Amino acid sequence: MEELQVQDLVNEHLVEYYDDPDELALYQEYQEMEKYGRFFYLFKSCVGPTTFQTVELVGPLIAMCVILRIVSLLKLPRLIVHFVSFVCGIAALFLFVKKNALYPLTLCCLSYPVLFLRNGKRGLVMACTSVAFLITCELFIVTAENWHQVRGSQMVLVMKLISLAFDVDKGVITQPNILEYFGYTLSVSSVVFGPFMTYTDYCQILVGRPLSFSWLVGVIRSCVISYCCLIISACISPWIFEEDAFKWFVAYQSAMSFRFSHYFVSFLSECTSLLSGIGTEVNQEGKQLTIWRSDVARPQHIELPRSLVEVVVHWNIPMHVFLKNYVFKKAQPLGRFTAVFLTFALSSLLHGINFQLAAVLISIGTYAYIEHVFRLMVGKIFSACILARKCRPECGHVYKEGNFWVTVANLGFSFLSMFHLAYLGIMFGGDTEVQEKGYGMKHTLSKWSHLDFASHWVALATFLFTTII
Repeated sequence: MEELQVQDLVNEHLVEYYDDPDELALYQEYQEMEKYGRFFYLFKSCVGPTTFQTVELVGPLIAMCVILRIVSLLKLPRLIVHFVSFVCGIAALFLFVKKNALYPLTLCCLSYPVLFLRNGKRGLVMACTSVAFLITCELFIVTAENWHQVRGSQMVLVMKLISLAFDVDKGVITQPNILEYFGYTLSVSSVVFGPFMTYTDYCQILVGRPLSFSWLVGVIRSCVISYCCLIISACISPWIFEEDAFKWFVAYQSAMSFRFSHYFVSFLSECTSLLSGIGTEVNQEGKQLTIWRSDVARPQHIELPRSLVEVVVHWNIPMHVFLKNYVFKKAQPLGRFTAVFLTFALSSLLHGINFQLAAVLISIGTYAYIEHVFRLMVGKIFSACILARKCRPECGHVYKEGNFWVTVANLGFSFLSMFHLAYLGIMFGGDTEVQEKGYGMKHTLSKWSHLDFASHWVALATFLFTTII
């Protein structure tokens, strides 16, 4: 009898019964979930608001990319196109990062005089200037929350500055004037949600290629895939398993949500590039053609990876190209170890100075190297195509990709890579406010401790086995 009376009170006088607004909201959420079912409640409570907020946020950026595309089609003087690119880029910066736009602008102004150096020192001096600026800002000037907002823009900007300086040193491009410089470095197509692009890539905008059906299909494709990845990350991934499910299922779920949020940004980056008029140049039968597709990430190689080496390559393709061409190859005369170290060091600095990111980057880099060496050794012993990267058809192995046991072995390594990704990816789940500041050592180690440091133990065992053999 008492339970019935309490229930009546709950239904008729919810506000009076629940003193705490959070308890009332939680009760109403459970009521809605019971009414619509768990899956349909997901769409009702998440998909709609997420879609509306994303359109509201990204819409102006898309519009500015379209403006730049239209201006380039009018065949106006190049300087006008550079000016529009610069103005739209500044507007996008202030729209997304507000007062923090001051930091990318300051770096651009400080870096321009470096291009007037002689004797092939521009690239090295530009790299030192950019790194010194990043370290000074992050450690001594900017708060963690503000730096988190502008870190992505700073990352792309530094890559563009370094590549520009090295290309001018090599004579690949002529030294740009000040308007060309700011038009490129602050281009709307890459200043906020955009990939790294060289000055040569940027010059595709100036060509003003006519609008075409294939261009429209490319834009729609990247936009739709980006939206699907957003919904999977924000609405579907968190609902796959219950909170009290097996800890490794929860870890995989958390890592999956983070990965799809990265795919969302990657395909949105591709969309802004295509909208601005940047495609992929290919040579077919002696003719130069533009393919309206510019991959930033390839989810199929990450969600079902052959190896962690492939994950590293396909996670951020433009950044991988930058690190390979403008860091690793430039540092190779100093020795392979030094080149690898400098590549890793710059990659870490670009991502930010905090223990969480450094621990993940060090771990995945170490894992990938151990896996590469182990699979190379096993592949040589059994003469089988089980290397970290897919063999070429003319390789000398006896047992090729189609062999049953080779397929089984490669699938086993794929599942091992997924295991490592779940372990490393759990680091990026949790409180958004804390994420913006960056997790410290204690929190990072506690996350991995919850999973018994299993991934690190497996990597260590693999390394020891490789050493012994």
